[in-house]
Amino acid sequence: MHRSLLLTSVIVLGLSLSGCSALRVSTAEGDSRPVSVGIDDGSEGETPQETDTPAIPAGMTQVRVDLGPECPIKVQMAMDGEWNDDLAYDSYQLYSRDHGAIITVNCYEAGDETAQSIIDTAQEQTFGESRSSVLEETSGTVTGGVYWTVHGLLARQEIRAIDETESVLFGAIAGISFDGRLYKVSVEMVTVTSDQATADLYAQMLPTVSFAGQVLDSPALS
Repeated sequence: MHRSLLLTSVIVLGLSLSGCSALRVSTAEGDSRPVSVGIDDGSEGETPQETDTPAIPAGMTQVRVDLGPECPIKVQMAMDGEWNDDLAYDSYQLYSRDHGAIITVNCYEAGDETAQSIIDTAQEQTFGESRSSVLEETSGTVTGGVYWTVHGLLARQEIRAIDETESVLFGAIAGISFDGRLYKVSVEMVTVTSDQATADLYAQMLPTVSFAGQVLDSPALS
């Protein structure tokens, strides 16, 4: 798929899911750049619990994703330096690399939903097509909410599939209350099923995802 078409599709999906429209960064197709990674010292925690430290895979660095002032939930994960931060606006960040692989990070206020309903809806919508399937999954609680981590296959008809091609997804979704407000937070890593190298990379990255300073349990990825 042409890179510009992929980014346009992801922008539309991000806007429809989050309702956000205020762009923070928007680079032209030829201006995308490798993501700048650095070690976060944990000095800006938003919740009382800031104790979990995941094992960082070799060649990666733990990165705090900049989601702007609209998201008070701290989102971190390990990444290498090969990802391009193509697009960012308040509450949303897109990373990409070869073969159309993308990582989307999203955070927005969930309105009248409950933490559990956020998870229930994500489970229903992410693998909505009959040929999509969950391969491994787990769920649990964090301070102020609940989460779901998953590894699965996306049929080519799924909106998250790359270029209408069967794709693999590694994801972490949570509903978290903070300061009296409920937020949906998600990290979704997607690539085509033939891109095994990136899928293997995702399998290393998913266990490093943390929301609000708390590392999420990942399924036993096979």
